[in-house]
Amino acid sequence: MAMPAKQWRPDRFDARKSTSAAWAGRKCVGKDSNTLSSHKAMQLIVMEDKRLAGELITQELHELIRNAATITGMKYCDRLTSHSLACVNSRDVRRSWSQDGSAANLQRLAWMFYYYGTIVYKVGCGKTHGEWVEKKVMAKLNVKYVHLMQLDIKQATCIQQLYSQKLNAIRTNIMRRNDTFHHCSMVTCEQPKDSTIYQKHYKRPKSTFFVTANTKMENGGWAKVRTTTYPPCNMYL
Repeated sequence: MAMPAKQWRPDRFDARKSTSAAWAGRKCVGKDSNTLSSHKAMQLIVMEDKRLAGELITQELHELIRNAATITGMKYCDRLTSHSLACVNSRDVRRSWSQDGSAANLQRLAWMFYYYGTIVYKVGCGKTHGEWVEKKVMAKLNVKYVHLMQLDIKQATCIQQLYSQKLNAIRTNIMRRNDTFHHCSMVTCEQPKDSTIYQKHYKRPKSTFFVTANTKMENGGWAKVRTTTYPPCNMYL
């Protein structure tokens, strides 16, 4: 006999920081729901739920990056053998990015982080990667949301917020700069505060990204990249 699904409020845990006893206490019910001991006991349960959900999300994100690297043909140069090897994990993607700041690699990263899990997934699966992962996490943890109607229309659920946090952390770790970088290129989906390209109230098309390359461009350093599918990924400066 299948176990009944556990009920979660959509804000079950604090995705941005450690869940406090006061936060967890809002999930307590029953005659002892207002006691500190109940709040602390619930805090331990909620923190474990967050840990398990985070592990599952991280696994799916690393699989997403591996698939994206395979589809785009992303490679890096091995320092010991000087052979060109296919990227199979986020560490390899970082190596590729630190070694190659070309337009082709900029397109690969833009597609990997800002397009594949959103536009491509929605077309192919009917859901974004984040929505698909949320459903998978809930199924594995055997939970369902309650009181969803009380959630603000613009507010994401705790799992969606945790997904965004994990994705941002992985992307930041891959893109962070140090002394080993061979270039000064960069790609982002956010409009840069560059006076020659910045437009107030600009609404970015989903297939448009911003890049800066090794050499200074005529417009002050930044240019737009537009992509629809991969491969190939078309660039327009």
